[in-house]
Amino acid sequence: MERRRAAEGQRRAAAVIESTRDGVMITDLSPRIVSVNPAFTQITGYDEEEVVGQNPRFLQSGRHGPDFYLAMWKSLRNAGHWRGEIWNRRRDGKVYPQWLSISRVLDEHGRPIHYTGVFTDISEIKRTEEQLQHLAHHDPLTDLPNRLLAQVRLEQAIARARRNRYQVAVLFLDLDRFKTINDSLGHPVGDHLLVEVAKRLAGRLREQDTLARLGGDEFLLILEQPRDPEAAGQLADVLLKLLEQPFVIENGRELFVSASIGISLFPDDATTVTELIQHADAAMYQAKSRGRNTYQFYTAALTRLANLRLSMEARLRRAIERNELLLHYQPQVDLATGTPVGVEALVRWQSSEGRIVPPGEFIPIAEDSGLIVPLGYWVLREACTQGRSWLDAGRPPMRLAVNLSALQWQHKDLLKRIQAILDETGFPAEQLEFEITETTLMEGGGPETGVLVALRDLGVRVAIDDFGTGYSSLAALKRFPVDVLKIDRAFVDGLPDDPDDQEITSAIIAMARSLHLEPVAEGVETRAQRDFLLERGCRTGQGFLFARPLPVGECVQWLARALAGEEPVS
Repeated sequence: MERRRAAEGQRRAAAVIESTRDGVMITDLSPRIVSVNPAFTQITGYDEEEVVGQNPRFLQSGRHGPDFYLAMWKSLRNAGHWRGEIWNRRRDGKVYPQWLSISRVLDEHGRPIHYTGVFTDISEIKRTEEQLQHLAHHDPLTDLPNRLLAQVRLEQAIARARRNRYQVAVLFLDLDRFKTINDSLGHPVGDHLLVEVAKRLAGRLREQDTLARLGGDEFLLILEQPRDPEAAGQLADVLLKLLEQPFVIENGRELFVSASIGISLFPDDATTVTELIQHADAAMYQAKSRGRNTYQFYTAALTRLANLRLSMEARLRRAIERNELLLHYQPQVDLATGTPVGVEALVRWQSSEGRIVPPGEFIPIAEDSGLIVPLGYWVLREACTQGRSWLDAGRPPMRLAVNLSALQWQHKDLLKRIQAILDETGFPAEQLEFEITETTLMEGGGPETGVLVALRDLGVRVAIDDFGTGYSSLAALKRFPVDVLKIDRAFVDGLPDDPDDQEITSAIIAMARSLHLEPVAEGVETRAQRDFLLERGCRTGQGFLFARPLPVGECVQWLARALAGEEPVS
């Protein structure tokens, strides 16, 4: 009976071994293979007749050294089993990972009679692990190293540089005005552009360099052993020129982008990963403040500037909450008579300490932080409220010009907010004029044509500010329903003596008149400039020749005198 039960148990065990999906190999003590199951054949590619009688070492991949196998056999001798990950080779020569468990089998007297190895092919598990590891260390959009991997590689680069006494350059690259592309054309287009930018940048780098995407439109480049600091600057210049070429996206549309790059050096500027990246970031912001599309090396002064910038942003947030902002108004006049025809509202910040903070200090910070949107709507509401009070006081109707930033033009509720403010204040839409810079309008950061048409339907006028500094053409201007071209003060400043400024200003005025637009000159400071502009056909202007930007009370007095003909031209 016992023999029958034993035989039945052996048959069941054999059936299990035959049907299991794990590979099974039984060897004698020499060890020579005695038998294998079908799963062994399926996993390794070897038939049973090919392997029986062989030493299992023919399956070895060559990835493990002698110490690995010595430890395996020591465990088998001392504990009677071994378990672990091992790499072996299939019949077709491919190496693959197994999870292998080897046990020593004893007879009824406790004597070893053979070894049994049971293994699972863990190739898929390994692939999944590698994919997860890749995802954890790479940007899913561009497949570039992410911030985490960039920091690891920079740490390794610093260690090598410290041992071998050479420099490491860190280049922090940020695309200029990328948010306007995302907001105007949509995130899929923005993502496509980021992928193409990554490809173009990576194609210019050496194999040993690391290009990473930190997030958004920020990229980091680790340059090991540059020839000298100037080599990092030269590379930055090359990368900027690479980006100048148009990017062709869906439907053959061309996009033009530029970038700002900050550079820090190990060990000159810092010796840690965090500080090197922070310093390169600070240098990048300095490059942006210098007009964008350029690069800047880090200096200690930039850290002070970065800290000042953060402090300024926090103070600006509080200033908006505490009503520390106010408007000044610069009159716009008929150049021939000096009669006021409008005013431009300009925001000023009077800090709690009583200091007037120049717009050049806080407007760029407001734009970068996004505060420019609530700030812009505050300016519009305040200006319309003031304009309504002047009308209620019996002042004659005149245009009220308000600047809108690129971010405001992209704000999804722009038209709704404008209409709400006009309804709330009661200011007439036909007396309101919005200014948009030429660069914003022409480089895709401005409003869709439909928004401009809707404003015109409301009765609101639109002026292109700082005209002449961008790349407008007659054909481009015809696409946009605008009313005014404001000649940039840079061209007025050289009048009437500078031949180039004469030609440019005359051309802008002629272009405006051919499109039935009103030319308005900014920065008129001398009678000679006024006379030149009148002679060329520009009848409206603003500048210190007539009045500087004035607080509300002073502006009211100036307007009263000017309307009465009592305000002399300075």
